[in-house]
Amino acid sequence: MPLREFEKSLLRLLAAHRNPESFVAGATVLLRDPESHRRSQDIDVFHDTVESLTAASENDCRVLREHGYTATMDKAQETFRRAIVSNTEGTTKVEWVFDSAFRFFPIEPDPELGYVLNFWDAATNKLLAMAGRGELRDYLDVLYLDRKHLSLGALAWAASGKDLGFTPQFVLEEAQRLAHYARPALEKIDLTEPVDLVDCKKHFRKACDAAFLLFNQLPAEEVGCLYLNEQDVPVTPDPASPDFAKLRRHFGSVRGAWPVIRE
Repeated sequence: MPLREFEKSLLRLLAAHRNPESFVAGATVLLRDPESHRRSQDIDVFHDTVESLTAASENDCRVLREHGYTATMDKAQETFRRAIVSNTEGTTKVEWVFDSAFRFFPIEPDPELGYVLNFWDAATNKLLAMAGRGELRDYLDVLYLDRKHLSLGALAWAASGKDLGFTPQFVLEEAQRLAHYARPALEKIDLTEPVDLVDCKKHFRKACDAAFLLFNQLPAEEVGCLYLNEQDVPVTPDPASPDFAKLRRHFGSVRGAWPVIRE
């Protein structure tokens, strides 16, 4: 993500306090590429337990204050806490969030951020977020993922495995239902490139059409998986290709797992 120096300094300061129970997630992980289309306006720290969330939020705020930041908690609930963090260089939001430990891959150590959610877990979470709240930033992020990383169909197929209340079709139907945005909403997003909402709508409709076609071709018993190539990178499967059988089916699990080869 094209982070501002303010966020970089804050994340470096807190990196030593991250661990497999308290890790950076959200757009900070998803859009780290300097060529990403927007800058995140908050920092998400995910937790598998309420206890680790509470301890991390209190410790992080203490560390920030000791280093000259103002950290004002403006929302404190059992499963979600948010602080407004600022100094003379800038302001951001830090959010400590409880999230399910069910994921595709384990939490990863990171030289800059301490510990982070895997990129593909962040990507599938982003689509589920769009289907649940319909925020413009989620919509733009999903289009960015479809354009640069993995097709909308492959994302929805995998994402539904994280929430038993969803099928791949239902994920996209909910996302379509909520995908209605007014131009003034763009002013609230820190974009790094121009956005044409008409082009976005065309892109989204085309991606949805391709996704529904893909769902009808994939084996129903494989719903909820990521399809990995020989390098263990998720790809959009082509059921008509002779290479389809060679793709590794990778399903989620509690705390995630790295792919293994079974003879």
